[in-house]
Amino acid sequence: MGELGVNKIMGALLATALLMMGLASLPSLVFAGSGGHHGDDHAEEQTLSQKMCAQFHYCVEIAEAASAGGAAEAVFDLGAALLTADVTRGERTFAGQCSTCHTITPGGANGTGPNLHNTVGAEKAHIAGFNYSGAMTNAEGAWSYENLDAWLKSPAGYMKGTSMSFAGIKKDADRVNVIAYLAANTEGAPPFPAPIAVAAPAEGEVVPVEGEAVPADAATPPAEGEAAPVEAPAEEVAPT
Repeated sequence: MGELGVNKIMGALLATALLMMGLASLPSLVFAGSGGHHGDDHAEEQTLSQKMCAQFHYCVEIAEAASAGGAAEAVFDLGAALLTADVTRGERTFAGQCSTCHTITPGGANGTGPNLHNTVGAEKAHIAGFNYSGAMTNAEGAWSYENLDAWLKSPAGYMKGTSMSFAGIKKDADRVNVIAYLAANTEGAPPFPAPIAVAAPAEGEVVPVEGEAVPADAATPPAEGEAAPVEAPAEEVAPT
């Protein structure tokens, strides 16, 4: 075999070796930008915000940014709701959802649940001789309007271990109507709680009525160093 043939064979072997080395390093080249560690079985999965921060220095917590624009949860004003409660509707709701287990007439018999006449403001487990659950027997405090609202919304959520299997009255209006009905059937019921107070405007602040323009003299004063707007002179009317 001549020298040329030997050179061809050596060249072919070298090319094959280079090709195999290239194929071996191809996966690391493809996955190098993924931010992971290919051989590390214990590497933790990065969150999207962490990847953005590591690769682009754009460190914004996505969850916080999403929640920042959310609307504030409305606060249920029990006092204001009771002022507009409908006792007649409360009586109908009571008849449909409560009368199977409870009576409410003065001196009425206990059923599966105790008689509910004179309940508002009374101590919990106040009916003598009724077989209350251990949780109710040991409960402290009175049946205030706030406690009744929480109890009627979810008895099991309000008092762990209660034997009352009632799921609760989830709709605020229905629940408030029932509370007003209980108050109407309580002799000398305590007054309704006061509505949540609304912050009064600051001294000198003008609160315009909806649809009404803010008076010119109540406009926001100019910032320090800023010239006040010059009012146009009143149009002169020539004497006749």
